[in-house]
Amino acid sequence: MIFKDLNFVNGKCQLDYNYYVLSFSQIENEKVYECAVFNRAKLPVDLPSVKTEKIKNNKWVKIHLTKVDVEDMLNKFWAITGIKTPKQLDESEFYKDIF
Repeated sequence: MIFKDLNFVNGKCQLDYNYYVLSFSQIENEKVYECAVFNRAKLPVDLPSVKTEKIKNNKWVKIHLTKVDVEDMLNKFWAITGIKTPKQLDESEFYKDIF
């Protein structure tokens, strides 16, 4: 899957990888994206080698991803899950980032 295959609805795109849901949110008026990973309990999870946050000024902040970074993340999830083309969730199915 490549970036142009993603279907953003109101600035969000969520992909179902069976056990994990990968969520991308576009930052308003910019060409960068934030990423979150959820499990089936709809809770955010941390996976080794999948960085979505960093420490800046002693606070955790979301990492801003470019289109190339998003494609790299899609390739990582393909390697982790074996799913090359995940199901894209409808807006009514979206998981909410509670943090």
